[in-house]
Amino acid sequence: MNDHEHCAVYLERIQFLLDILGNPEQVIPHYIHVTGTSGKGSVCLLLQSILSTSGKKTGVLISPHPTRITERWQIDGKEMSEAIFVLLIEQLKPALETYTQTAPYDMLSFHELTTVLGLLYFAKEAVDWAILEVGCGGRYDSTNIIPYKDVAVITNIGLDHTQIIGDTKEKIAYEKAGIIHTPCNVFTMEKKAAIQNIIETECATHQAPFHYVIADDTYIIEKSTLTGTTFSYHQVTYQLHTLGAHQIHNAILAIEIARSLTIDHDAIVTGINNAILPIRMEVVSSQPTIILDSAHNEDKITSTVNTILHLSPASAVHLVLGFSENKDIRPMLHSLQQLHPQTITCTRNTSNHFRKVLHPKQLADMCMNIFPEATTIPFLDPQQAIMHAKAQCKKHDILLVTGSVFLAGELRGELTNFFD
Repeated sequence: MNDHEHCAVYLERIQFLLDILGNPEQVIPHYIHVTGTSGKGSVCLLLQSILSTSGKKTGVLISPHPTRITERWQIDGKEMSEAIFVLLIEQLKPALETYTQTAPYDMLSFHELTTVLGLLYFAKEAVDWAILEVGCGGRYDSTNIIPYKDVAVITNIGLDHTQIIGDTKEKIAYEKAGIIHTPCNVFTMEKKAAIQNIIETECATHQAPFHYVIADDTYIIEKSTLTGTTFSYHQVTYQLHTLGAHQIHNAILAIEIARSLTIDHDAIVTGINNAILPIRMEVVSSQPTIILDSAHNEDKITSTVNTILHLSPASAVHLVLGFSENKDIRPMLHSLQQLHPQTITCTRNTSNHFRKVLHPKQLADMCMNIFPEATTIPFLDPQQAIMHAKAQCKKHDILLVTGSVFLAGELRGELTNFFD
């Protein structure tokens, strides 16, 4: 069995379970499928806001969840209730028993099961549109089990999950382009010609129209504050409740996709204005300014650094850092050097014992070498780490929490409640 045949088993086993459940994936009339190295979660949430504003009942599946597992599944901006979650689990359990007794495959992964739950939920609630964020790669990701799609989106290509989907951008692009398996409109903002060629080749194979969206030099930032960004694009003004030029790029991609679907102009504007993007340069406190950010690869950290430098170049910066064990963190730390942090508090990126985390002491040793001027201290507990870091800040300083979706998400619930 070659590598592709081995990976194809992942889709075969999820299809086996969906067949037992009566194929909820075939009931949902419209799909948008989103992959990419950076920005895919933001694009999903922006598109959901636009479609919901236009009157379409719209579900979105995001991965991973920021704080609570029920945040993975939303309909029209509202996360799945705990009661519905329990009902869906009760529906899933006997199907899993049948799967265990009859399937020629091993057990499905956590991500695959959350995808099945999402499809069950969206079918049960009769959504008009389902927007699915790829978990990893695309070609063999569980979300690629959907039988058709209206739009496939590849935001961009960078080096992430290299141990799973490839150690070059070209290999990664091939895996992500695998979401193009039916005729559908394909959108990307990837600039590199060689990567575009890989995507276009997949498009040609499946008679899928290719759309390259250019964001650079097409917009004007009218206002940028801690509460968000106002920008104009093609003589239309939009407001984003998040920070950074990279989020403007994500918004422009969502705008162009919505236009291709003939969504009403006012719904697009209002949808962008109303979109909420948790843990994406999310300001949860002032005096000091505390920012929760989910950047966890070099490209995302670079965008975070550029945003901080543009927003408040004179402010003293303090960092709370936590990373997954399998990340190449040195390039990210070198990028963070541009912020000249006064203090660095290192912690586990999550207190979930089932995830492999970079040990805080190991991270602190690296930081002390790369940031010799900063005061660095490790903490085992993320909650203790954030409170220690806050105590080091003056009123007008910036405290940035970054390095992991899990760290920002784990601290979000406590911080938003604490500072409300």
